[in-house]
Amino acid sequence: MLRVFVATVAAVAAISTQMGCAVGMRGSGAPALGQPKTLSAESELVRLERIALPRESRAVHLRCGGRSASLEIVNDTMRLTVGEETYDMRPVVTASGVTYEAIDDPSTTFWSKGDRARLVVRGRPYPECARIDTSAPVFRAGGNEPGWRLEITDTTMTLLADNGGTRIVAPTPVPDAAGDDRTYAASTSGGSLTVTVFDRLCDDTMTGMPHPAAVVVAYAGGTLEGCGGDPAALLRGDEWAVEDLAGAAVVGGSRITINFRDDGRLSGRASCNEYAGEYSFTGEGLAISKTVRTKKLCEPSLMRQEEAFLELLENVRMFSLRPDGALVLHTGDGRAMTARRE
Repeated sequence: MLRVFVATVAAVAAISTQMGCAVGMRGSGAPALGQPKTLSAESELVRLERIALPRESRAVHLRCGGRSASLEIVNDTMRLTVGEETYDMRPVVTASGVTYEAIDDPSTTFWSKGDRARLVVRGRPYPECARIDTSAPVFRAGGNEPGWRLEITDTTMTLLADNGGTRIVAPTPVPDAAGDDRTYAASTSGGSLTVTVFDRLCDDTMTGMPHPAAVVVAYAGGTLEGCGGDPAALLRGDEWAVEDLAGAAVVGGSRITINFRDDGRLSGRASCNEYAGEYSFTGEGLAISKTVRTKKLCEPSLMRQEEAFLELLENVRMFSLRPDGALVLHTGDGRAMTARRE
């Protein structure tokens, strides 16, 4: 998708076919080397539609590591937006592909070749970029009494309110940011729809499930409050070190760790052996299954602790986060173990 987009921008900018080939226009009807060709604005729109871009935005949305960015054609010029900063870009042909350089800041560049792309902002490089699927929800939220659900994608906001009796759809506006909080203000046929996402821990009032954001929705003179974001985001990242097992302190000098990975797997040290398993989220909690471990033998105290840890882990049914940042994993029979980030 990136290949098609960058080739399109190159054509609109009326650059040579040599540049188009450097970007990787294979399979897109590119002319042979030495036969320059300029595409019309109408042709450019057709190419954008082929990669399912909304005509009114004419943008490609990217995620480069943990940073979001968008590329947009504005008056036949490529514009790069990263956070609240916007850069007008100019193409520079290189042997390794095409680099787009910010006109006012040469240390900000966007490089693309084929389906690969990299971003450098003010001299700081980011991991290789991937296109965001605009058809998939990128943010979900919900609340209770009355029940409501919200989905925000790059193109639409959809609110289901009154326990599903009311459905409101609006184009997703550019959010107004205040620190890590953000507000989406949209107009609909039934009035304004305003969604404010607060970057703070929020526990669902019905299930107790923690979420990374608190959400307030204002529509038709009413206000809905609830939680949003993926609970898994609170668990993933740095390793957790277990401090106690059902109230018993971990044996001195030993290590019990938990890593929640992006692919739904977890791993770590169980005291003596390494272990691995899977985790998933049910409608009301957290489930851990399919745990396996290596078969090393250690002193009896470590082996007993390992057995206790794995038994607790396999019976985890929910988790909570304390104000001091500690993770508490709760079993179905009321036991718990506590862990902290390494």
